[in-house]
Amino acid sequence: MLEQTTTCLTQTAPEPQEEWETPGFWHRLRFGFQEALRHLWSADASLSADASPSAESSTDQPSDPTPVFQTALPPDPVVEVVAPPVPTEGSPIPFSRTLVLSDTDNDFRSVLQMLWLTGLCDRNGSWVPGLQHIQVVHTGDWLNKWSPNPYVLDGLKRLQETTPEGCQLILLNGNHELSILQMADKGLRTSLTADDLAFIRRQHLIHVDRDRLFLHGYPSTDLLMILQQWQREQVDKEDWNARLHALFYDGHSPLFRDARGLRLIGDIKNPKLYYAQKSQNGLSRGKQTATLLQEWGLTTVIHGHKPGSEIQTDHELREEIPGIRLINNDNRIRQTNWGGLLLSDQGYTVFINPYTLRAAGSEKNMRKQLCKWMGTRRKKSSLRARGKTIPVARLAA
Repeated sequence: MLEQTTTCLTQTAPEPQEEWETPGFWHRLRFGFQEALRHLWSADASLSADASPSAESSTDQPSDPTPVFQTALPPDPVVEVVAPPVPTEGSPIPFSRTLVLSDTDNDFRSVLQMLWLTGLCDRNGSWVPGLQHIQVVHTGDWLNKWSPNPYVLDGLKRLQETTPEGCQLILLNGNHELSILQMADKGLRTSLTADDLAFIRRQHLIHVDRDRLFLHGYPSTDLLMILQQWQREQVDKEDWNARLHALFYDGHSPLFRDARGLRLIGDIKNPKLYYAQKSQNGLSRGKQTATLLQEWGLTTVIHGHKPGSEIQTDHELREEIPGIRLINNDNRIRQTNWGGLLLSDQGYTVFINPYTLRAAGSEKNMRKQLCKWMGTRRKKSSLRARGKTIPVARLAA
């Protein structure tokens, strides 16, 4: 039986004893970030609150902004396929099921394996017909930063371009993708073409769906302070990626060319120590992180980037970041060869890894269970007899 996570554990974080005060960081934050952002926001009239409808907008906005809500989960739920709600005209598409991939690192075979195991694609990597209200989110590092494979990029392009209507494939940039762009920006040779680099730039840095935040690594205070400023300006969540793209790629800020800027997407070396340290206001970074996320209605963070002590971890760092459900989906593809996470609209999760296969008994049984959970299991509508296909309706007659 597949393992499911049903509740969000909340504990009070112990007060760390270490004092943290880095003047250099605050100097860079105050006089670097804010000056660059102030220049960007004042120059871009389309991002102001009173912008005209004819102002040019970014094409990189998420295609599925949804209202934020919280769902109280029952103590002992039964896993079943829930029919997605019917969207009203003009409302965002509600995604009833989400497949999350992380850190595949040039291994396109593992991507296709997961799409096949969940019934989303056939063995050839083509989307199966009839899919509705399903999204696939890759939280970054889909390429290897030292030797990016252009054929892997071609495969991801094809999957994204052929995604069925009513579904979506989100590719988030991780530190590998940003490193590739940085090296290309410095003139280093790469096997990728200019079109390939442009494709990487077009992908999002974060993804918000309901009360969930998807990003490559851990939510850093650098990123949250920027989002806090946007919150004060009442910037919609669907505009966050447009601003992050302007911040990273459009030359208004030196962060893209600064390796420390990678921390914005969660490239944190020691997460436990990072969130235990105190800021100048006396609060730990973890409590600051929890407070800011909850102010925006975000209660769950799904990321990859850094494997934990287990293959995948739910409720990670619950003492350091109280009240936030942190899910680490780094499933160590190099060791396990495949893995992923299934997430329902109600918050139920299923980890897919070798333990899931062992519990199912066989790959066939595991695929059957995963397809049933995703709602992609096809029932046979015909039987074969004597080399001919006989419809079930005729047999019943």
